Amino acid sequence: MNITKYAFLIAMILFSFICQANKEKEQLIWLTDDSEDLVNLNSPNKQVSIGTDTTNLVLQALSEFDIDIQLVQIPRASMLMKAMDNVCLSNRVKTKARLKDNIFSLPVNIFPSLRLYYMPTQKSALEQGIDERLFTDRGELKSLASLFTVYPEAILAMTKGRSFGDIIDNQLEQVPERNKMTRAGDGRYHAIIQMLLKGRIDFIIHFPVEIRQELKDLPKQTNLSSVSLANTSEYIVGHIACSDSELGREVIAKVNAKLMQLYQDRAYYQAHRRYLPESDLNNFARYYKEVFGTEVPKRTLTPMK
Repeated sequence: MNITKYAFLIAMILFSFICQANKEKEQLIWLTDDSEDLVNLNSPNKQVSIGTDTTNLVLQALSEFDIDIQLVQIPRASMLMKAMDNVCLSNRVKTKARLKDNIFSLPVNIFPSLRLYYMPTQKSALEQGIDERLFTDRGELKSLASLFTVYPEAILAMTKGRSFGDIIDNQLEQVPERNKMTRAGDGRYHAIIQMLLKGRIDFIIHFPVEIRQELKDLPKQTNLSSVSLANTSEYIVGHIACSDSELGREVIAKVNAKLMQLYQDRAYYQAHRRYLPESDLNNFARYYKEVFGTEVPKRTLTPMK
């Protein structure tokens, strides 16, 4: 056998091994309700948001899977999680209802304090702000239901299928349907913020970090106001959730092992830190310890040679 034939045979054997390895990769369907994730997820060098950046750090532990990122609405995502055994998604809030059908990872990210946002415009009953009778002694809104007893014509906009956690979700169930509007479709998070800014709705519930990102590109300042909600957590925790299946449990085990390493990694803290205002950092350091069980990782300096 001459050298050319020998080299060709070796190349064919290597190609066969590579093809076989690719065939053996199990497919993992990764759902998202944001079209930008189709580009941004599985791109570790991207800096987009807390949710995307932390998820990308975790996905590095799942390279053995053939990950197929698919765009779906949240209600359909919940259905697919029940119907299929190879489905996962990130930034999932853990609730009692979802625990029936989902396997959840350890905490993946922390979003400080959901707030109720509104615009005190001249054309609105909220021109002077929210009626002070609706607040606790600590300046928090007593309940969402009480808000609409004083403002019976007001509209609260929400994105379809989104959960804010059991406490706020339970409060929302007490709000009359006539006072709620749901928005579906891609780009709906951006859409409801724009509707609020234009005075087409009266209230939204949102994360301050997301509002901050949205407002930074506006050409002028707004008089957007917000209040905190009584009896709610200072932060919301996001998880990775997978189908309640053998594969789902395997994926979550790998995710958890990766997370235990990442909690000690300064890059993981930075995936949150870069989106937070300086005024929030002391509180966030406390949240970091409470949720992840460790102090904020210290910066490491590489000595000059």
